[in-house]
Amino acid sequence: MVMNHFAFRHGATRRRGSQAGFGVIELSVVVAVAAILVSASLIIITKARTRYQLSQNARNLTSQIERARALAIKYNQTLTVGFTSNNTVFGLTCTGCTEPKNELPDYSLPSGFTLSAYPTLTIRGNGTISSTSSSVQVTDGQYRLTISISNSGRTSVNDVASASN
Repeated sequence: MVMNHFAFRHGATRRRGSQAGFGVIELSVVVAVAAILVSASLIIITKARTRYQLSQNARNLTSQIERARALAIKYNQTLTVGFTSNNTVFGLTCTGCTEPKNELPDYSLPSGFTLSAYPTLTIRGNGTISSTSSSVQVTDGQYRLTISISNSGRTSVNDVASASN
């Protein structure tokens, strides 16, 4: 390899195949950008997971109500659904409803899951519901959603929103 006078005099040399590569600063920038992307992704995934868990817990509660309604219709019997005295377990509270109680296990509220009201629902054999509260706001401290209970017996779960709104 012949080096010209300028390169020889100033110590400049050409890099050959195995000597070519990235400098420390270039690699540091790439690693920093990758770290920022990973941390942002983790935050987004964590928030999505929290919202999903709240939504699933609310849907489990509405499923319990809908199942109790189906049993009231099946047995043509008035059933009462509500919470235990410490508001942690939701299930049938009626007396004389042995068969439905065998088919509908109690639902335990997960820790950190709070409700704006703890309604007692009376479900008639025709499927209609009377409730001490027509809607219940569910929160985990960070997010909230509302469960609506209509007299016709339908329940619905609204979208998850920030608890601060």
